[in-house]
Amino acid sequence: MLPIVAIPTFRRANLISGLTLKVLREANYPPYLIRLFVASEEEKELYQTLVPRLLYYEIVVGVQGLKEQRKFISDYFPEDTIILQMDDDIKAIKTVPLMSFTDLVLKGVAAMDEVGLWGIMPNDDGRKMKEETTTHLSHILGSFFVCRNHKDLEIGTDDKEDFERSILYFQAYGAVARYKGAGVATAYEKTPGGLQQEGRRERQLESIRYILETYPGYATLVTKPKGQDIILNWRAI
Repeated sequence: MLPIVAIPTFRRANLISGLTLKVLREANYPPYLIRLFVASEEEKELYQTLVPRLLYYEIVVGVQGLKEQRKFISDYFPEDTIILQMDDDIKAIKTVPLMSFTDLVLKGVAAMDEVGLWGIMPNDDGRKMKEETTTHLSHILGSFFVCRNHKDLEIGTDDKEDFERSILYFQAYGAVARYKGAGVATAYEKTPGGLQQEGRRERQLESIRYILETYPGYATLVTKPKGQDIILNWRAI
């Protein structure tokens, strides 16, 4: 059975219909399963004005801030609910070998028999894709993931919240599943709203420090072209 879709969205009322909601519409995903979570009543009114009603079931007023909105979403749904969470800026989901969007989602749902968190590759580079699922600790991208809702697995950081979620579910289940035959293409660095807020780099560095200090042994500090970052230790147990 296809899961509910929860989409946290911020200041993208004029864009989401041509991004994530377009992906869902073209996949014939049932609109009655799609919920948008916005930050205020004012935002809700704007989304109701700009987003065609046939693309979603409900717009829910949550809270501002990604970490806070993720917690709101978790509290909103019953414990153990299987949820597909998608960012509001997804341009496409690519699969190799070719697979329908709904079949891909159902693969994630099936994984919930053994793990609580399932995701795909963090980009749409088909050259790196193969029909394989890993279960060691890995980064389950926050842009597109299926999870079994557990209200007690609370995120404590904003920018690297998907890294922390990966660790928390790995601790709870002893595994997280990442399917390597699919990847996500997003517009997060090219569109207004969402994460494009002032002071993001400072928040990234703060989140890196938080992960390293809170979960010793689960992540390693690395230097990338854009500066310091972390990678998760796949040998963690």
